[in-house]
Amino acid sequence: MPQTSIILPCYNVENYLPRAIESVLNQTNPDFELLVVIDGSPDNSKTIAEKYALNDNRIKVFEKPNGGLSDARNYGLERAKGEFVYFMDSDDWIEPNLLEDNLKIIQDENLDFIIFGYIQEDEDADGNLMASKVVAPKISELIKGQPIELDVHHIGLMGYAWNKVYRRSFLNQHNFRFEKGISLVEDILFNAPIYTISQKIVFNPKTYYHYFNRPVATLMKTFHENSFELKKRKNLVLEQFFDEWKIKNSDQILGHLHIQGIRYCIHNLFSFKNQLNFNQKIDYIKRMYKDEMTRRYIKKYKAKDKNSKIYSYLINNQMAFTSGIMAKMIK
Repeated sequence: MPQTSIILPCYNVENYLPRAIESVLNQTNPDFELLVVIDGSPDNSKTIAEKYALNDNRIKVFEKPNGGLSDARNYGLERAKGEFVYFMDSDDWIEPNLLEDNLKIIQDENLDFIIFGYIQEDEDADGNLMASKVVAPKISELIKGQPIELDVHHIGLMGYAWNKVYRRSFLNQHNFRFEKGISLVEDILFNAPIYTISQKIVFNPKTYYHYFNRPVATLMKTFHENSFELKKRKNLVLEQFFDEWKIKNSDQILGHLHIQGIRYCIHNLFSFKNQLNFNQKIDYIKRMYKDEMTRRYIKKYKAKDKNSKIYSYLINNQMAFTSGIMAKMIK
C-alpha cells in the first residue's frame, strides 16, 4: 500500500501539467501513488498524463465526465489507497521535500492533518514571473481549550486544500468530502468542519507549494451569480469553528471576512461578463448591504486603509447606487 495518495484533478492544464507531474516524481519520499483525474478535459491533458504513466507505475490516470474540482477530488479520494492524502492543483508545482518533511511531523506527533506554507507566484499574460511572495505560518500550533487569538493571515492559510496533508482514515471516518458544484469557497467548506472537531491544529512554518496567480479566466475568475450566498456560507462554517474553539477575536475576523466578501462580490459583478443590467447590479448590492449578516458584522468591522474606510462608509449608509457607480468607474 502506498504511503500517500496524491490527487491531481485536471481540466485544460496541458501547458502546466508536465511541471506538476514532474514535481511529484521528484519527491524525496518515493512511496506514493499519483491519481491523475481527467475531469472531462477537452485538451491533451489525458495524453500527457498517460505518457508519464507508461514510464512510472505509481501514476494512475482516470477519466470522468466534467463535474468540477470538488467532484474530481472526491473521485480521487474514493479510489485512493494511501495512508495519507494530498490534494494538489495541476497548474501549480511542489517542492521535492513536501511529503518527506510533512509526513514526518504527522507521524511523530500522531496528527490527522498538517498545514504548511506556500509561495505565491504572480505571472503576466505571457507567463512571465512578475512577483513572488512567501506566505508562511507564524505560529506553530493551536490547542483547543487554550486562549487563542487568530488573524486573517492564518485563516487564509487554513482555507486551502493544497497546503495540507490529511490522514485518509480520518477523512473517511467522518465522511469529509468536498461539496460538488461549488467553485468559490469549496476548500474552506471542506476544512472548517475538520477544524471544528479537532483538538489540535499544527503548522509547519516552511513553504512547499508554488501557487500561481495568472491573469486568465478560471473558475475563480468568472462571474458567480451566487457569490454572496457562498461568502455567507464561508462565514457560517467559520462561526461554528470559532464558537467551538472559543476564539477570542472571532467577531473582528468574521467582520473583516464578510466585508471583504462584499467587496469581492461587487468586483465580481462589474469585472466579469454577466447578464445583469446596471439596475439589477444595484439591486444585488442593495440586497448585500441590507442582509442581516452584513448589518451585524459591519458593526464589528475595523477599517484600516482608505479603501476599506470608504467601503465601510458606503455599507453603513446603504449607498448601493454610489457603490455601483464607483465599481463601474474603476472597471
